[in-house]
Amino acid sequence: MIFRIILLLILCDASFCQTNTKKNIPDGLSRPYSLKEYSFLIMDTPHQLYSMRQYNKNYLSALRLVVTRSSEVLGPLRTNILHQLASLFLAPLTHEEGHRSVLTHLGIGSISKPFFNEKGAAYVMGVRDSELKTLRDNDLPNYIRLHTAGIESDYMLVDRIQTDVVFSKEDREHLMIEHLIRQLQLVGYYFTSMFPSMEPDIDEEKNELQRDIVGHDVYGAVRHLHRPTMEFYRYTRYKDLARDEKTFVTRAGYRSLLNLVDPFIFRILDRSLGSSFKVAMGLGYTMVPFGDMIEQKFWVRINDRTRLKLYVREYQNKENWFFAGGIALFDHSLSDRLYLNTALDVWDQPTELSFTGHGSELGGALNTMLKYVISRGEDGSGELFSFDIGLLVKSAGFLPEELYLEDVVHYRLGTTLWF
Repeated sequence: MIFRIILLLILCDASFCQTNTKKNIPDGLSRPYSLKEYSFLIMDTPHQLYSMRQYNKNYLSALRLVVTRSSEVLGPLRTNILHQLASLFLAPLTHEEGHRSVLTHLGIGSISKPFFNEKGAAYVMGVRDSELKTLRDNDLPNYIRLHTAGIESDYMLVDRIQTDVVFSKEDREHLMIEHLIRQLQLVGYYFTSMFPSMEPDIDEEKNELQRDIVGHDVYGAVRHLHRPTMEFYRYTRYKDLARDEKTFVTRAGYRSLLNLVDPFIFRILDRSLGSSFKVAMGLGYTMVPFGDMIEQKFWVRINDRTRLKLYVREYQNKENWFFAGGIALFDHSLSDRLYLNTALDVWDQPTELSFTGHGSELGGALNTMLKYVISRGEDGSGELFSFDIGLLVKSAGFLPEELYLEDVVHYRLGTTLWF
């Protein structure tokens, strides 16, 4: 773990030097009210602090605010150095909260200790073996997700950063450090898993309440996907994996390299087609509760009014492929005070989210958030405040950041600040 962090920081240094030699050039497309937007979720479902979506959204808004203000006061170079150092604490913080949020949703109490201990690892702890074994034996998809939720959280933070940059919610130079850190973290988890020499040498603690809930995220998920009824223990080592399990680890490791050839990083397909149309593309990979997925993302902006994100996902369980797609509309003005965010997701996923099954089930979700501006400056350009209310209607299936794997209808409340 410490090796991964050191490698990550070294690679970030090169990015910082490049970032500080470039000026931000506005592209002429305005945000709502031409101000920066900072959105926060006050309440999500389940109504316990914090859901994965709530933590990621609030974290990124707070980070953007701090980085922007720090750049104004300290300058870009000092801010980048401080951000690099802060990542030692911030990266594991959100990662471990991803794990913890799954337990909270399932009604299992736990303690998040997201700062590196003497073993160079961050833990979510305070859970008994009997609780975890019961979860595995009765709800395998959620048990697998418990392993992969930290990486899922990292993946969705990358996605949120990319959307904010493409739609000019934030200056690219303010978020590319965080973006690089999360991308390298994603690849680090999967790619280094192929090499036993890079495996953390950590034995299970004698006190079960002092143990991390899953141990090695990738090894644990892969072993339980293939052998869900085997003898229960938490800390899976590479030597514990069967041949087909090692093959899956290799599959995940190589596919994770797609995150390093993401067109968003190199702005290969980030193009303005005329004065009123812009398109960008992204590419990503991560594991899911029944296997893994590859995702292609497309962002489109039209006439400074319509902001669309489209995606296509290819899921794979042990042998079979399944497909999904979606479209989202961002910050669409319905009136002077009312803004709409809405997303439609449609998927074909394995029946009961099975890793070995061949059958599939269609599903989908409609996710909408309305923002009503309550306060605004007299000239229309001052600080703004809105009340946000959201509604999600979802069928059974996996949707990143959404904790419910079953059918659900739920609401959430938040606020947005513009200044």
